Amino acid sequence: MRDIKTLSLFSGAGGLDVGFHMAGFKIVACVELEAKYCRSLESNKQRGTFFDKNTVVHNLDIRKFDPVMYKDSGIECIIGGPPCQTFSAAGRRSGGVIGTQDLRGQLYEEYCHILDVIKPRVFVFENVYGLPGANNGEPWRQIVKAFSEHGYDLHAEVIDAADYGVPQHRERLVMVGVKAGEFKFPMPTHGPDSISGKPLVSVEKAIYDLQVPGEKPSAGLGGLYGHLLPEVPEGLNYAFFTAEMGHPEPVFAWRSKFHDLLYKVNRSEPCRTLKASPGKFTGPFHWNSRHFTVDELKRLQSFPDDYVIEGSYGQCVEQIGNSVPPRLAYCIAMSVKEQIFSLSCGGEFQPRPLLFKSSFRQRQRERSLSFKVVAAEAIKKKYGSLTKYLDPVAVAPKTTKSYVVRATRYKREVFDKRPVKDVSQYSELILTEGGSHIRIDMDEFSGGVQSMIHIEVRLSGLRKYLPRFESLSLSANILRIDDIFNCWKEIEVGLVERSKFFTLIDIYGHYANRGDVVDVETVVRREKDSALLRAVEFFGQTRNCGDFLTEDYLMSSLKVSREELEVVVESMRELRYDIRTFHSHPIIGKGRVLCTYPFPLLSPKAMVESKVRFTAVEDSIAFEA
Repeated sequence: MRDIKTLSLFSGAGGLDVGFHMAGFKIVACVELEAKYCRSLESNKQRGTFFDKNTVVHNLDIRKFDPVMYKDSGIECIIGGPPCQTFSAAGRRSGGVIGTQDLRGQLYEEYCHILDVIKPRVFVFENVYGLPGANNGEPWRQIVKAFSEHGYDLHAEVIDAADYGVPQHRERLVMVGVKAGEFKFPMPTHGPDSISGKPLVSVEKAIYDLQVPGEKPSAGLGGLYGHLLPEVPEGLNYAFFTAEMGHPEPVFAWRSKFHDLLYKVNRSEPCRTLKASPGKFTGPFHWNSRHFTVDELKRLQSFPDDYVIEGSYGQCVEQIGNSVPPRLAYCIAMSVKEQIFSLSCGGEFQPRPLLFKSSFRQRQRERSLSFKVVAAEAIKKKYGSLTKYLDPVAVAPKTTKSYVVRATRYKREVFDKRPVKDVSQYSELILTEGGSHIRIDMDEFSGGVQSMIHIEVRLSGLRKYLPRFESLSLSANILRIDDIFNCWKEIEVGLVERSKFFTLIDIYGHYANRGDVVDVETVVRREKDSALLRAVEFFGQTRNCGDFLTEDYLMSSLKVSREELEVVVESMRELRYDIRTFHSHPIIGKGRVLCTYPFPLLSPKAMVESKVRFTAVEDSIAFEA
């Protein structure tokens, strides 16, 4: 049987390549920007198992790749998908989706140029499932138009890798472009939509022989949230600890975190999508409350055991998480081979009939509905009757006075008595709780300097998360605007000490997907007006945060010029307000501003700068992380 010469673009760690190789395609060359990914490709090439030893690995930017060297070389197929951050759900949460306005979103044009030069019979393009809906579908329409104008009939579907034997629910958009002829996606090989009726491959079935007999569950990961992991039932995540799931002692607001925080797999089902850049508390986690090993992750992504992923644990996780599951790639490749190249594949991959409709989205909704049942059983097992936890307790009036000395912005010490004279600055706090309200009166002292700025903050809608309290107010006299950070730190301490929550953001919720339960209002009174003080008051309102505002609207609202607005934004960022513009977060586009929260970021680990930067590289622009 003849080889089908194939060029791989945006090769990553080789997930697509492995699947196409297993289906009988010959990978002539790979083009990949990241050196660490290329090391994995080279290692497997040297072994000659999944790549021919003559395969060329081009470690360079796709915009510097010259396809002319492969013109008239017999390449009949091109595979690969450009970076997906500009269209992904993670991208939306990190600052918005600008799609083809982002240079990474324009790489499909390079793809089209390469198609023009090499003229393959077919190409396979994969990307995130959210691409067709990003920015009301405009980027997708541009991409479809471009490929169509280059002479290809396009066939696209969003498919779940689990339906093709991958032990992971991973929704991806796959587009097959054909010069001549039709293409129909294959019927699922597993699950209720399959002809065979084979069950979906579970996590446990995929990795059973990699388990250590008698392994005991971990006590947790340590750190801020790690101790919670052992309590999470299989299949659930941090949301187990929310009031919406019925937890009697909530730790998180609804939708306050990424859905993979503390996500523990249900061993009897496929897991959720593997992530390329998980944090310490980001799943999927093993049912024994630990991270998966690299060998286990390779199985969950359907890589062969003898496929080599080079690098540290974190680098391996990134490469695996960014890969197309080879098993899914194999199924697509076999269908392309049979339908486009008329090479018999034994009838294993039947084309979908015209009116076929996948049920994976419906099954996803059904799984979501079952989570409350699982949570209720776990809660009942631990807490028994929930009445004593959920009934509000009347709070008798109580007032305490304390003094806070701050060595640094993030280090505070609390005293019962007024500090001695050699302390240059301190805060006097009077905290009153009674009924359903918490009141904090705060005065900043520094020698004989008089407080010049008065701040009032009110949080309402707390009852859902702090059953004894509905609201909190702070009235503070501060010496300088930098002390607004101290005000919010005392608000956080006041709330955390009276709940099971760990941080203010845990209570308020993630800006991009919060339930809008807690509302914040801020008033700034001052003897001398300034644009910065106006901005602190403006962005101190929930209604002005969490969504995009135009620069023109902000200039009008703050009564500033464009140049002054740039200065104000930078000053707010110095105060730790997470205000994002095109300059700080290129992904949001020009002319727009986003303030994520109506309060400063209080954790020293929280970033107020994007991890992505524009970097000039000769005559082009590249992204670096």
